Amino acid sequence: MSRNHITTAITVASAAFALSFSSASAQQMPGGPGGGAGGPGGMQGPRSVEPEGVAEQAPKKLGALPSTPVLPPPKDSHKQLRVFSMDGYFRLRTDWMKQLDLGFDGNTDVGGAPFPNPLACRSATAASACENSFGGANMRLRLEPIIHLDERSTVHMQIDVLDNVVLGSTNQNYSGTGDLPVGAFAGNQAPPQAGVNNLGDSIVVKRAWAEIDAAFGVLKFGRMPWHWGMGMFANAGGMDPIHGGYNLDADYGDSVDRLSFSTAIPGTSLNAELGIDWAQNGTTSSQAGEDVGLGRQSFDLDDADDLDQWLFVISHMDSPTRIANMLADGDSVLNYGAFLAYRTQDYEQRGVTFGQAPDPDDFRERDMTVYVPDLWLHYAKGGFDFEIEGVAAFGSLKAPEVTTNTVDIRQFGGVARTTYKMLDDDLTLGFEAGFASGDNNPNAIPGSIHVDGAAGIVPGDNTLNRFIFDRDYQVDMILFRELMGAVSNATYTKPTVKYKLTSKFDVRVAGILSMAHKKAATPGDSRFYGLELDADIGYSNDGFFAGISYGVLFPFAGLGHSGAAGSGFADSNAGDADTAQTVQTRFVLQF
Repeated sequence: MSRNHITTAITVASAAFALSFSSASAQQMPGGPGGGAGGPGGMQGPRSVEPEGVAEQAPKKLGALPSTPVLPPPKDSHKQLRVFSMDGYFRLRTDWMKQLDLGFDGNTDVGGAPFPNPLACRSATAASACENSFGGANMRLRLEPIIHLDERSTVHMQIDVLDNVVLGSTNQNYSGTGDLPVGAFAGNQAPPQAGVNNLGDSIVVKRAWAEIDAAFGVLKFGRMPWHWGMGMFANAGGMDPIHGGYNLDADYGDSVDRLSFSTAIPGTSLNAELGIDWAQNGTTSSQAGEDVGLGRQSFDLDDADDLDQWLFVISHMDSPTRIANMLADGDSVLNYGAFLAYRTQDYEQRGVTFGQAPDPDDFRERDMTVYVPDLWLHYAKGGFDFEIEGVAAFGSLKAPEVTTNTVDIRQFGGVARTTYKMLDDDLTLGFEAGFASGDNNPNAIPGSIHVDGAAGIVPGDNTLNRFIFDRDYQVDMILFRELMGAVSNATYTKPTVKYKLTSKFDVRVAGILSMAHKKAATPGDSRFYGLELDADIGYSNDGFFAGISYGVLFPFAGLGHSGAAGSGFADSNAGDADTAQTVQTRFVLQF
């Protein structure tokens, strides 16, 4: 369907929705798709939701408030009720990482390291200072304001302040262009400015969207978070509406430009949703520098390179509070859902430089069609909890810059997790297994296994198989999170043990054994990546969290550098990989 047809459909649907909105008050629907997955740390997973009467969470919607707030009389009938609320957190993290390059030289002409070498280790003049480690701290203030226009209409935003700014990185007395004058350093930090002393600005608005509850459904529109299931495919990187709580250690978060409508299916407990996504529009007039000084509305320079997505969802999801109440009453919980995403793109504009008009001759035919089905199920009863999610991507595209053949897309990923609580819920035993398909093609830079440098379409290979988990689905502390960036071309198993020392202290230990799906894509041309052991102790009390974590990765042959002919590694950079370690602390105040 073309973008013009989509616009017509939106216009007709909006008129029908407006009539329903004015006819009757809305019934609050169950929460939409959600996600989020805990890593090894005490703050990296969603917090448990207590039953009503124990620690019921404050409602997000005004209609759920226990009483109507006292407000001054309205001046007119345009706005009868308006309430402002604010959620978010302030986070400070410290990280010490030892030998994440696995002992390999990243400077050699042929072959490299999976993580950058420290600067002193690359320097001929400061080699004596090389300890092969990184240490530092970063911070983030996240604000999530909600404006309740009335009992049925809300506007949401997500704003990050000093987002992951490294402490000490924007000192106003140091520009990096010369020697620091003696006595000039006073610890005075300048505000981060994109392109001046930081990649990003001090304040970044990441999301803004509206939600309207009408007589027969919920309308959402704007740039909004995307959650689904366990969060291994779509993960908002924050609030988890399915499991409750907040992933306080997330760094990314999936945002989509979407118009969606969801409604209950009469006579069932199911909810249906239809979403239209502006996944990628190509270059706009403002990005090409054509609107500078004109102040006019920006527009898309062409529709041919648009990547459109349609989303169809069927689900049954109980709220986290309802789940906690059902389990407290001895009932079982069964939640499930499925979605199908349909993506199309005719052409792709290449060689884009912001501030410059793109070259029309740099259009490349894509003729892309992709279907992405995802299935999710969650069952719980008593102390037992089981959850599983599977996703696939099927389709095809053209890549004339590489091959004259049509490239097929065949990607698969899945994860299953089970936990069991005992000893009055003080002891939790868990087990998780995950899989992400891989390609036979190694990365363009030998030794690199990071998903940002993943091999794409190469001559002689007409199938794209590499699946990549969402980067905020945190499995470990070193291999997938730092060296790879996400689970990809891998199968892993992860047993865990968590114990509540007191009502405020808990300790957690996990072991992650990882192996490759396609060994040809590993630096060592071998099946096993390695074994990682992670441990964490955390303290939480009334919105304050503090924790310390330790991780150690024992690499196996898959992370080594093969010395075989044609491996791409210099003889001086071949051999076994060395052990990597990390120590992390977290301090978070949530509000």
